[in-house]
Amino acid sequence: MASNKKAPLGSIENPIKFMDQDFKTILEECLKSGQLFCDSTFPAEQKSIGMPEDADPKKAIKWQRPKEISENAVFVEGTTGTTDICQGQLGNCWLLAALSCLTMHPTLFVKVVPPSQSLKKPYAGIFHFRFWQYGEWVEVVVDDRLPVREGRLLFSYSHTRHEYWSALVEKAYAKLVGSYGSLKGGNISEGMEDFTGGIAYSLNVSSRTPRVLWRSLTAALSRGSLLSCFIEASSYHDVGKVTGDGLIKGHAYAITDTDKVKKASDEILLLRLRNPWGFVEYRGPWSDKGKEWDDLDKAEKERIDLKKREDGEFWISAEDFSSLFDIVELCSVNPDTLVEGTTPASPSSPAAPSTWTISEHEGLWITGSSAGGSRRYKKSFWKNPQFELVLTEQDQPEEDDEDDDDEDDDDEEEEMTPEEKKRAEKQKQKAKQCTVLVEMLQKNRRQKDKVHFLYIAFHIYKVPSELQGMCLDRTFFMKNRPVGRSGKYQAQRGVWRKLHLDPGNYIIVASTYRPNNTGEFFVRIFSKTGNTLGTQDFTCSSGYLPVMATPSLPEDHVRVEKTFETEAGPDDRLNAKELMNMFNSVLDRDYHLPLETCRQLIFGEDTKGRSSLSRKQTETLLSSLRNLQSIFFQFDEDSSGTMSPFELSTALEAVGMQCDGQVAQLLSARFASGDLHMPFHGFVSCVTRLRTLFALYESESSQEVKDRGINSWLLQFLVL
Repeated sequence: MASNKKAPLGSIENPIKFMDQDFKTILEECLKSGQLFCDSTFPAEQKSIGMPEDADPKKAIKWQRPKEISENAVFVEGTTGTTDICQGQLGNCWLLAALSCLTMHPTLFVKVVPPSQSLKKPYAGIFHFRFWQYGEWVEVVVDDRLPVREGRLLFSYSHTRHEYWSALVEKAYAKLVGSYGSLKGGNISEGMEDFTGGIAYSLNVSSRTPRVLWRSLTAALSRGSLLSCFIEASSYHDVGKVTGDGLIKGHAYAITDTDKVKKASDEILLLRLRNPWGFVEYRGPWSDKGKEWDDLDKAEKERIDLKKREDGEFWISAEDFSSLFDIVELCSVNPDTLVEGTTPASPSSPAAPSTWTISEHEGLWITGSSAGGSRRYKKSFWKNPQFELVLTEQDQPEEDDEDDDDEDDDDEEEEMTPEEKKRAEKQKQKAKQCTVLVEMLQKNRRQKDKVHFLYIAFHIYKVPSELQGMCLDRTFFMKNRPVGRSGKYQAQRGVWRKLHLDPGNYIIVASTYRPNNTGEFFVRIFSKTGNTLGTQDFTCSSGYLPVMATPSLPEDHVRVEKTFETEAGPDDRLNAKELMNMFNSVLDRDYHLPLETCRQLIFGEDTKGRSSLSRKQTETLLSSLRNLQSIFFQFDEDSSGTMSPFELSTALEAVGMQCDGQVAQLLSARFASGDLHMPFHGFVSCVTRLRTLFALYESESSQEVKDRGINSWLLQFLVL
């Protein structure tokens, strides 16, 4: 019996509607009115192109629908294939190479390109596509007006020039990121992940022998992984240069198939690649023009579907591939397909059980608060967002399980070599551990025609039992080294690592290389059943009064008495201005308080409705200020009269107040007034405000308020 339960929002069955546009509703409205859809959220204007307009009127861009461009226009011509995609006048080979890979996997393809879309009647000029975005599937609606220059599509087109599905996918993705110009430059893995929701990673070609590499890539293709490759350019000027073999440096190629052929007594291992341009092909051995095919049986050529035409697709031997290419990019649909030889060929097969659980979190790096930089910045690294990872269940890694060591998997020899014995021993150790895969992606880094990725990485630390549940401070990170990391800081969208860790408690610290780099990020952790992930935050608390109860100095007592004799009115009390004059005559110049802070200090005391303080209250408050000055001075290491907001949490702890990450971020933003350094009066205002809120919470009788907790209370009132 079918369940009527609706799929969760953000799933492939129930994607989030981008810009709140519902495809079915718009389609029905257009069919009813007889009007073709015109998308006002991504208009047929230059701003959607996202690049400077060409001054030559002959090169003016027109926006036309497929049937206006080509009489024989179709959405899909026959079946979808790699040659449906050719790169136009836009540097987005990374995206189109990923799209070429996607066409090789029909079950994945229909997730991105929903079926039953056509240019035939009933036709309303509207199409929809789905992309994975940081843990959620998003549906993007577009009209079919496409940019045209001199009668031809400006950007992606099909080899036959009659087919339009790839151009419309490109338009939908451009809308998702802001403009066509925002697609310029990128990593193939970015497109692969957004088309599948999978895990993308890089493999150095030189790390394996040609035969082992070929076998690994063949297995990856059979498991439904997307594969692409490129030759590294030594400099920016080398990008796009064509080598003597007809290959393009810094350019993304899709790996669409592998095969092997017999030539005399030799077995030749081959890979099939595709250039997203749709032309400019490899000219070496086993290419379309290679003479090596002449000695091959006709049946063998037909079996591997050899097509000797300029379509961007070609074969290359594993030996030549290994000597010419540098990097292979792979995208596995789930962690199980990262394990060679253990999963069925179909990535979406229900018969492929997965014991992995996924935990997902979004985070922020905020200037002066949670953007602490790398480990070299010892004073602020600990302020980076921390995520708690609890590993309880050991798991049995698969026999060929590859982790971050990235060792060769060569089992051709019958007898175990010393190296294989070493690996077998290591496998026994893994069996006592927990397998975990951590990936971190930075968000929203495509702006107009520029891609600005921060240098990012994450580190994993083992937490001793006595510190579990606590926010780890600077002292912990000074004394402990990470047990795992993503590797060197990299300026790309995502970094990941697969690790085997002992059962226990850990924290994952997400960071940018330099402090104060503002950004958003997404972390997902794949682990075996029974392991959990949470944010490393805690319940805010205050021990303010005991800490602040310090005896007043004799000279302060004299100063208070003298001030009251000369300044106090008939009620024997001081108002805010009189209080300011007295405090500033006692405190060092760098620690003087403005009138507004003095008003806040008065309202933080029990004045029974008055806006002034008694002698005793003034003397107690001055003693408290002396204490705050001492604590502030401790963190004002350069004697500038200001304190880095990174140290705010620690300074508050010295006062006796412990605040979680969100509360500390709000305090920093409010009382540092947007500056990177907080003056003394900002610190005083911060403490005064917190002290009042803690006291109000303690006096609160509402059970609903108590159930929500102190953290929620503080966040609610700090924004007022």
